[in-house]
Amino acid sequence: MSCRFPKASLVMTAAALALAGCAGAPQETATMMRGADFGPGSPIEVAPASPDRQVEIIALTAQTVALYGGASGAAAGQDWTYRLGVGDVLQIFAVDAPELTLDAGYQVAADGAIQVPFLGRVPVAERSADEVREDLTVRLRQYLSAPQVDVRITGFNARHVAVVGEVARPSRQPLTDRPLTVIDAINAAGGFGGDPARAGVVLIRDGVESAVDVQGFLTRGAPTPVLRDGDVVRVGGRLLTRAVQAEEAAAHVHVNGGRSQAIPLDRGPVSVAQIAAGLALRPGSDLFVLRDGADRLRAFRLAAADAVNPVLGGQVFLRPGDMVTVDPMPSIDPILQVAHLTPALRAMTHR
Repeated sequence: MSCRFPKASLVMTAAALALAGCAGAPQETATMMRGADFGPGSPIEVAPASPDRQVEIIALTAQTVALYGGASGAAAGQDWTYRLGVGDVLQIFAVDAPELTLDAGYQVAADGAIQVPFLGRVPVAERSADEVREDLTVRLRQYLSAPQVDVRITGFNARHVAVVGEVARPSRQPLTDRPLTVIDAINAAGGFGGDPARAGVVLIRDGVESAVDVQGFLTRGAPTPVLRDGDVVRVGGRLLTRAVQAEEAAAHVHVNGGRSQAIPLDRGPVSVAQIAAGLALRPGSDLFVLRDGADRLRAFRLAAADAVNPVLGGQVFLRPGDMVTVDPMPSIDPILQVAHLTPALRAMTHR
C-alpha cells in the first residue's frame, strides 16, 4: 500500500490523531493550509475531519512567549484588560459635545448597551474603555468633523472574585482596570489568618482547582496568577481528592513512544524549563507542549536550547491536561511535524 499526497497548496494528509493510516490502520481525512508566506515559525493549522478539532502549531520565541506563557508570569498582569459588563458605569467626555457628559455617567444596561444622546443605543459589554472610545469617535463623525473623545470607567460592578477560607475578612472583591493577583486579593481580605508559610492556597477557575505557589512568592518573589471574573481563591485546605480532580490537576510527559508520565500540578506551578532539564534534550531537538482549547488543540514549539532557558522555558507554565513531548528530528514540513506529534496527540486524546 502506498501513500500519495497532492502537490497543491491544499495538502491532504492523515488526521493528526491517526496518521498511522499509511501503515494500514483506519484513516481519518485532514486538511492542512499552507499560505504563500509559509516558513519556519509560521502558525500551521491541521484540521481533522471534525472542523472543531484543529491543531495549531505555534513557535514560542522571545516575542511570543508573553502571549502564551500562562497566568503565572508577570506578563499576564501587563496584558490585563478590563472588559465592561452589565452594571458598570462609564463617563464620556467629548470636545465640542459637552452634552455627552452626564453627572451620573452611563450605566451598562441588561442588554449590554448604553443610551447616548444623538447616537442612541451603543453596545459596550465585553469591550474595553479604549474600544468604546474608538467606536464613539467613529459614530460622532457624522456630527463633528474631528471628534475628540475620552472614556473612563467610574463604576466597576460587573466582575468579581471571591476570597474564602483562612483569611481575616473573607470577601467578594471587584475587578478593576488594574490587574488583581492572588496575593493582592488575599491582602485585600485582611491577609492570611495563620502562618503564610504553612497556608495552602487554591485557585478555583471554571470548576478546576490548581495550587498557587505561595512559597515561591514568599521566598523569591515569584508572581502569583492574575485573577479573572468568577475566580475563587481558597486559603487553607487542599485540592479535592476525587479521581477526576486529580487528573485535572496534572500535566503529562510522553517521550520515546513509551507510556505517559503524570506531572502533578497541585504542589505549585511547573515550568517547561523544569521539565526540560530532566529530559536530557539533544541539541537540535524540539520540545512541544500540547494544549487542548475550546475550539482547537495547540502545539507550542520550543527549540531545545530555549526550552531549558529560564528566560523562555521558565516563562511557560504547564496547565492541567497539557501534554509535553519531544521531537528529536524536527522538520519545517508541516506533514512531518504532524506525523512526529501523532503518538503524543493520540495519548493525549485517549488518556
